[in-house]
Amino acid sequence: MSIVSGYKKFKKYILTSSGFQLVSHWTNANTLQFDDGKTAQAKLGAIDGISSSKDSSSDKIAASTKLVSELNSNLGGQFGGMTFWVNDTGDPCVTYKVGADSVSKKLGRSPIVITGIYFSLGHGAVNDGGTIGACGFSKDNHFTFDVTDYEIMTIGTVSISDKNTYDSSYIRCTVGSNSYTLKSGLAIDISSAKSATLYANPSGYGNLGASVQSTVSVSSITFS
Repeated sequence: MSIVSGYKKFKKYILTSSGFQLVSHWTNANTLQFDDGKTAQAKLGAIDGISSSKDSSSDKIAASTKLVSELNSNLGGQFGGMTFWVNDTGDPCVTYKVGADSVSKKLGRSPIVITGIYFSLGHGAVNDGGTIGACGFSKDNHFTFDVTDYEIMTIGTVSISDKNTYDSSYIRCTVGSNSYTLKSGLAIDISSAKSATLYANPSGYGNLGASVQSTVSVSSITFS
């Protein structure tokens, strides 16, 4: 007869003085084989028990599902419910809650602070006091920053000192296709930009041909 595949389960009993008793054949972890060919000793022999204790330091005790669930809950609370993940371009990202909204951000470099940004301006005006003067400026007088790995650009204190009464200079910032007039404490979204450019923009009224002199500065810019 041929040997058929599969298994047939059965129980074996022997007759004793007390009646029929179930037989259990002796075996060993080194002789019990799993479907992958490994023995029970090779797969499970290093485990010396299961515990829910957070104080165990043994590398032979397995953590129970109760302990794992508790640690996951603690971890979520510790990090404010943040979820870490990797986007399609391989960048590490984090998603967290702000009120009822979910906010996702790419994790970049450590925050960097730039200090002492200063412009000194001088420009002329047309001789028709009361109309906007010809206040040209050179965009060569600028600062450009690589913001590829950052999300937010936060402006420190903006200081402007105009020499003449009718002058009004300011600092502009170009991020991608957007342009901003910088104000103290302003936060600009730079998450989709590769660079940010700051330049001083002189502006004033003619004031009967008086030249315009201004100084404009930013105490600090933080990229985060």
